[in-house]
Amino acid sequence: MRPIYSMRAFLLIAIPFAAACASAPAVPDTPAPAAPQQPMPSAGAENDLADFPSNPPPPLPAQPLEFPGFRETTLPNGLQLIIVEQHDQPIANLSLYIESGAANDPPPEAGLANIVAQMLTKGTADRTAEEISQTIEGVGGDLTASAADDYIRVSAVVLADDLPLAFELVQGVTLEPTFPQDELDIVRTRMLSALQAELAQPASVAQRRFVLEVYGAGHPYSLAALPGTVSEIDKADLEEFHDAHFSADNAVLVVSGDVDADEVEELASNAFGEWAGGGVPEPTFIEPPAREAARIYFVHRPGSVQSNILVGHVGIRPENPDYYPLQVLNKIVGGGTDSRLFSILREEKGWTYGAYSRLSRPEEIGYFVASAEVRNAVTDSALIEMLNQLNRIRDETVTAAELNAAKSFLTGSFPLRIETAGQIAAQIAQVRLLGLPVDALTQYRERIEMVSAADVQRVAREYIRPERAVIVVVGDATQVLEDLEGIAPIEMYSVEGDPLEMADLEITAPTVDVDAAALEPAMLTYQLMVQGNPLGTATITLAREGDNWLSTTTMGGAMNQQSEVRFTSELEPISAMQSLSQGAVTITSDLAYADGRVTGTVELPPQMGGAKDVDAEVVPGTLLPEMEGWYLAAAELAPGKAITIPQFNAQSGTVAGVTYTVTGTETLTTPAGTFETFRVEVSGVPQQAILYLRQDSPHITVRQEFVGQPVVLELQEVAR
Repeated sequence: MRPIYSMRAFLLIAIPFAAACASAPAVPDTPAPAAPQQPMPSAGAENDLADFPSNPPPPLPAQPLEFPGFRETTLPNGLQLIIVEQHDQPIANLSLYIESGAANDPPPEAGLANIVAQMLTKGTADRTAEEISQTIEGVGGDLTASAADDYIRVSAVVLADDLPLAFELVQGVTLEPTFPQDELDIVRTRMLSALQAELAQPASVAQRRFVLEVYGAGHPYSLAALPGTVSEIDKADLEEFHDAHFSADNAVLVVSGDVDADEVEELASNAFGEWAGGGVPEPTFIEPPAREAARIYFVHRPGSVQSNILVGHVGIRPENPDYYPLQVLNKIVGGGTDSRLFSILREEKGWTYGAYSRLSRPEEIGYFVASAEVRNAVTDSALIEMLNQLNRIRDETVTAAELNAAKSFLTGSFPLRIETAGQIAAQIAQVRLLGLPVDALTQYRERIEMVSAADVQRVAREYIRPERAVIVVVGDATQVLEDLEGIAPIEMYSVEGDPLEMADLEITAPTVDVDAAALEPAMLTYQLMVQGNPLGTATITLAREGDNWLSTTTMGGAMNQQSEVRFTSELEPISAMQSLSQGAVTITSDLAYADGRVTGTVELPPQMGGAKDVDAEVVPGTLLPEMEGWYLAAAELAPGKAITIPQFNAQSGTVAGVTYTVTGTETLTTPAGTFETFRVEVSGVPQQAILYLRQDSPHITVRQEFVGQPVVLELQEVAR
């Protein structure tokens, strides 16, 4: 009836590709090249690891570079102005940085700066949101606003002749936003949806726990928006933040492109000369907690077949001159596909599709982190190897080949960051926002070239501390926690951040009233929608087979599924067969239940573990895949009720307690008709979902959504 397990298996394959296509690169926070994003597996590769080039060509010698000229000035009200003239294209860029960001959020209103930024372009004293959009689009330009930890940025890109209009629009949205309530309601709803998506992603969950442990509760950089804090933010909060932080002497204005510096100064004075300056409240940066020993912070994510690992600790402040040898160190350890972590964990061991490291550089103090995503079976081995490599960079002098390759990459790729006027201006703005002199940028290549092997080992011994690291692992505790014992002391948490003990993970038989007699033969047809576009259809049939039930699922389109599950008239499992495929990737399983055990076989792609036999003892009441929908159809449901059902996961070969919580009621209209439904949130699974079940018994699924993903199953037809 409801293909949540089969769809979940598909999503494990399909969603990473959708996410990779939808993700945009972040604005770099340092003038040095950022570590590349983790590559995604190709769908049909038998041995995807072998497809990646392991021997990149040697770097070319560095070419001479003359850093482009620019003008800096400060208006009488304290506004800093940076102008970069570059006349190769008739484009002008204007960016205004407010030097207050998410680090300035009051903890009960975490997410405030982000909402303020999104709301700036939603209405001013002179224009509505629609009029702002029409005005900028009418000249073929772009106007955006965003928030980071340390600043809010408002940017406009226009043809050079339209620079006066860009000043007018940026001045309006920055100085005179109206924060209309109807637009705030939309922005808040979208942010809550984005938060749901973020909390459903193991990498995001790992990062949240990592910064919390590195910086400590109460540090501005450890603060993270939550649905509860975002829901409480109102218009008065936005106005208060704006009044407190949007001040001329708390801002940097950067103009670049096909512009005339004298004209820009005049435009800036006319647009922002009357903007008042004044005292701005600063965030309270407490000292990160001192760490005496490494500790593992394990985040239990039931059903995960992979583990996300982060290993790191507090780093350096932006003005620290050791930033340059640390950049070289980072490049050698994990700053690319030729790094030690990547070469060993991916190419030599075949444990991951990518392993990297990164050195952050915010306004206050940053962090160093190494990361990898690995299969459950090698979580402990991968973590031990990551720690070994962090010790190795401390204990061994890097080779001349590694040193030269790292420096050549950093110096050779630097010119790519200052090819355009907009890039030059952004880099200058970044060093200014960090409180650094411009020579931190103009002399970047020279300072990298001066780094020696002795410098790398010196900073490694001073700043790289695996023996005191924060180690975050996000995965299924029932699969990997025991293997991690002995590496470091362990604390365990839920995805929501609540402390857990192993006893909390114990799975028991469900205690819910179920009326199996409510089931009746039926054929349900669903349409699969991705981003509102049809991607396939699914037909689910329930039929009598003697005294038992047979449920079959057939799905076609970009994703294909064939499955059969048999269970008794009392909803006790008998057997389940599934075949799932997307492109060249196929997953099959053939399972049987008897005498408290699930036995059978599972065929996974090689990169997911390959073929394996299943023989597992399960708790009473465990359901085989594809049964849970019929179980819910016969269960007693009511608003506020939560049901936890043990379900067998064919991929991991384990049982997970999946919780279905009725959070409310809703009237839904689909092609199959209009239904009064229960809204049911599904948790305890890797991909959280929301179900809309018909209130009338049996509670057939009318609609299924996947949290944070543009994927929907919707009922098209009911036949009996």
